[in-house]
Amino acid sequence: MSEKRLNWAIAILLLAFVTLSFAYSVINPLHEATDELRHYRFVQHMVQFHSLPVQGAMACSEQGHHPPLYYAVAALATGWIDTGHDICYEPPTNPFWAYHYWDVGVDNKNQYLHGEEEAFPWSGEALAAHLARMVNILIGAGVVFVTYLIGRTVWPTRPYLALGGAAIVAFNPMFLYMAGAINNDVIAALAGAAITLASVRLLRDEEGLSWRWGLVFGLLYGLALMSKFNLAAIIVTIELAVTWVAWRKKQWRQWLVVNTLLVLVALMIAGWWFVRNQILYGEPTGIERLTELWGVRDPADSLELAFLELPYVWTSLWGRFGYGQIPLPGIFYNLLGVVALLSLVGLFIPLLRRNKEELAAYGPYLLILSVNVVIFFAVIFNYLLVSPAGPMGRFFFPALPSLALLMIYGLSRWLAFLPTPDDGRKALRGSVLSGLAAGGLLLLSLIALFGYLAPAYARPPDYDQADLTNISGASFGGLVTLQGYDIAQDSIRPGDQVDVTLYWEVMAEPPGDYLLFVHLIDEHGLMVAQRDTHPGLGRFPASQWQVGDRFQDTVAVDVPEVAYTPAEAVISVGFYAPQEGYRLGVNAPNGTVLGDALPLGTVPIVPDAAAQGIPNPQWQNFDNDLALIGYEYDQRQLAPGQSLSVTLYWQALAETMPDYEVQLRLLDESGWIMETLQERPLAGASSTAEWTPGDIVVDRHEIEINPAMAPGVYHVQLALQRVEDNKRPVLVDEYGRWLSDKLPLAELRVVP
Repeated sequence: MSEKRLNWAIAILLLAFVTLSFAYSVINPLHEATDELRHYRFVQHMVQFHSLPVQGAMACSEQGHHPPLYYAVAALATGWIDTGHDICYEPPTNPFWAYHYWDVGVDNKNQYLHGEEEAFPWSGEALAAHLARMVNILIGAGVVFVTYLIGRTVWPTRPYLALGGAAIVAFNPMFLYMAGAINNDVIAALAGAAITLASVRLLRDEEGLSWRWGLVFGLLYGLALMSKFNLAAIIVTIELAVTWVAWRKKQWRQWLVVNTLLVLVALMIAGWWFVRNQILYGEPTGIERLTELWGVRDPADSLELAFLELPYVWTSLWGRFGYGQIPLPGIFYNLLGVVALLSLVGLFIPLLRRNKEELAAYGPYLLILSVNVVIFFAVIFNYLLVSPAGPMGRFFFPALPSLALLMIYGLSRWLAFLPTPDDGRKALRGSVLSGLAAGGLLLLSLIALFGYLAPAYARPPDYDQADLTNISGASFGGLVTLQGYDIAQDSIRPGDQVDVTLYWEVMAEPPGDYLLFVHLIDEHGLMVAQRDTHPGLGRFPASQWQVGDRFQDTVAVDVPEVAYTPAEAVISVGFYAPQEGYRLGVNAPNGTVLGDALPLGTVPIVPDAAAQGIPNPQWQNFDNDLALIGYEYDQRQLAPGQSLSVTLYWQALAETMPDYEVQLRLLDESGWIMETLQERPLAGASSTAEWTPGDIVVDRHEIEINPAMAPGVYHVQLALQRVEDNKRPVLVDEYGRWLSDKLPLAELRVVP
């Protein structure tokens, strides 16, 4: 491929990246990206106060622990705009944000409620935010281009590898997304790429070390430290390259000169930042102050958790938008994992085939790229050990160019098993491989953008009146009419969800926001399950309605695993004002008053067919020691002065376990503890320390109801407590995630 064609190819790739990243930026509403609001506040702090933020000094968080390079550039680009807001301004929040954040879909994926103030043509805050995003898009284009330059340096006769590696970076959906948002991870990627480029070019320098390399590395390392502090670790990459050249060329005096200049120049650029931190926080990094504000983990206790979080790191490296609540389907991550595994194996093919020519020509460069990948994996893993905010693939961005180039090279090595062609056919095969990698990721980035990111924030769909089956026509407060509805399930089991689709038409503009509720209420009048949300699953709040708007909501209501069975649950819907608490009245089409909630139908809640005689079967795993596999009340309605018999069905899991007490509490609707019973199983007659794995224990307890207890709805809360130290085991889900140390059981009613 001629240089002219290569120039055209990289130009087209850069244009495609800028176009796609801009599309991600336009579709992604303001401040929905991870920590974007806090990064934006940093920029605005510099614009409005002409100074750097101090951690904890403001009433709001503004990422003041980060070095200021990106924020200073963004402030220069946006300083002329009057946003009309102070630094701590926060858009209206969606209280139901991140409902089932792990699910693929559109259910309350937005953290904020977005209105016309964000629409194009932009002005005020929207203009400032989008310009700050544009700064990042251009920086991201720089990352793509530098990745290409690294590839050209490593494989000067194989430009298709450089283009393929650059395309993997350019069409990584997560990199496109973050480049179209306000953050310092993209400039960190540029700093990491620039240092990697300098490192591999040093290996190509025939003269070896000289004082100029000290200036280059000092400048780049200083700017890296001003980009993001985790780039401090990239000194290992620099030293590997410098020491390798010094060893090969016996330039140990030059090695000393280069390192001296590196330190001096880096200190000139970034030293003031560490001095400032020392003065403000009593230590040069500011990390201790950060952990005071954000929390910290004990590495001794979090090693297992860190390993459990690695899959999240992988998925968020390629495409997990927002705060992780907008994932892609698992098949995409699995396919990327297969490709990465093939690439890793491919890296060893020259070694296994004893291709000394290949190893001699590219071994040192591949070592630089590989060490860079290992360094930033270690940085992330260390962060997982000490911080709850650790499992973020974007922290790996400084090594993303290295990873991309290693992946395309590893894949290309599989071509060695094909019949040996001439040089022209080899280049053609390599070009086809790079084209397939680029095309595959380009397709993924488009699917991620239009198939998952855009729908997560789009207005809910319209409907055709002629397609409605269950016609209603009920009016809610004269504001909105339920034209029809569908209930997807004929019956449900505990742990399932019921899907209720509602077809709305707006009749009048509401004075503010009203929240939608869907309730499942059993034959005793007790709440089985409920779901509250902004209309449109957060994407179309009532304050944005216009007369004539029509939209459909499909609201999923989770039925708790502890739901009492068998039961007949009535599904009802309504609206309420979140601040005042009142509900909108419901009227039939003829004007008849129907109350403040509209019953839609009844759905049976049935026990699991494989329950084997255990009432209310389930699996509640308490710290892998024992599991609650069922429970039962002797009555659901009782009077003050009576006793409630609660029978718990336990299964022992661990070979050895502590001596646990069972704690049962009766709580009222506001959460106040009304009664507490705490004793060993079997009314104190059994010790869990004596149970063996597989034992099923039927454990009955009696809770006395205070004669003075007011009539009303109450629920039973179950917990375990170790006798030796009063610590509670936590519930663990099927993925190993820690949940709560308390389990609410089904409601009951105290009657006069």
